[in-house]
Amino acid sequence: MALDVPSPAASPELAPLSPQEVVLRFLESVGRPAEARLYIDLFRARPREQFAVLSIDANVMAGATDAVVQDLKFLSALGLFPTVVLGIFQPADAGAHARRLHRHLAAEGVDVVELAPGAPDLAARITSVAASGSVPVVVFPPRDGEPAADRLSRLEQLVKELQARKLLFLHRPGGLRQGGILVPIVNLTTDVPALLASKEMSRKEALILEGARRLAEEMAPLSFSVAVTSPLNVLRELFTIKGAGTLLRRGARIVRRTAWDGVDVPRVAELLTSSFGRAPAADFFTRTPGRVYLEESYRGCAILVDTELGAYLSKFAVSAEAQGEGIARDLWDALAADTPVVFWRARRGNPIAEWYDKLCDGLARFPEWTVYWKGLDPEAIPAAIAFSLGQPRDIPAGS
Repeated sequence: MALDVPSPAASPELAPLSPQEVVLRFLESVGRPAEARLYIDLFRARPREQFAVLSIDANVMAGATDAVVQDLKFLSALGLFPTVVLGIFQPADAGAHARRLHRHLAAEGVDVVELAPGAPDLAARITSVAASGSVPVVVFPPRDGEPAADRLSRLEQLVKELQARKLLFLHRPGGLRQGGILVPIVNLTTDVPALLASKEMSRKEALILEGARRLAEEMAPLSFSVAVTSPLNVLRELFTIKGAGTLLRRGARIVRRTAWDGVDVPRVAELLTSSFGRAPAADFFTRTPGRVYLEESYRGCAILVDTELGAYLSKFAVSAEAQGEGIARDLWDALAADTPVVFWRARRGNPIAEWYDKLCDGLARFPEWTVYWKGLDPEAIPAAIAFSLGQPRDIPAGS
């Protein structure tokens, strides 16, 4: 006896992903999805020529061209076209490297326009090339007697004319190291002398440090940073808060205010909204703090309330755009210099919790909150916990 068995339903065909969707999925795999989309939106909101300048070492081009090509292919799929610079430190083969890069990118469907560093109106031409959806490549040829420091100075001038927000040096070892350990952040205001005195700094790295310090001061108050990273980690460096190399940035200028005196309250409200994703409670600014620490451009703040137990850190915030720039450390150092005893709370699951864990002397976890303290006498801990848990919600819970 024969049975009629229904044929299995055909599986619906999955629509192929666009190049942009492929890149987005990759970025979301190397960091929190919200981080990748935040940075993409920030980069796209600016003129294309301001996105980034990539100075690529000759040894990177000689041994890791494929990685550079993939980086530029991914970025172009997102509508981002960094200015590529070749020949700053080893110009002898810059022309050959530019031609190879051009061939490989053309094979991937990415257009390249090669420009000479001495071309008139170079910044304007780069702007035009990037706006047209092509990658501008500036090639520094060898010149008799021209030291690397002079080429680096010309690069610095180009960065200033473009008003680029990031300068990346693709360096085969990745970031700077001390004692064999990666240095994740360098404060160009305070850290450079000790690094320059280190025997571990190569001449190339010393030139990068000195140039970054000059640029950071000359670009202020614009948000600007320099990074030294591997060609394998460019996307992590650009699209995650933690980064993946060494970030070189001007130390934040932190100002201290008493209560709300001299504070632009609407700008603080905007900062808190940017940092926490929700506006502060309606009555938040009716409560008078003891001290407020502010980054000069209102990209970060720390708000403290004086208590009999010590200072209660009511709010600690860095704007979404500035996260990953080291402003949090500068704020903390400023408040810690004035505040031997401080305690605070943070919602469970707060992305900054890992950093708080390293800063504090102790902590106590509760279902909704974690309470932290530093410099607190042991007998005062229960009262500090009770005080922290009893505070009103400064930022209403999300829906």
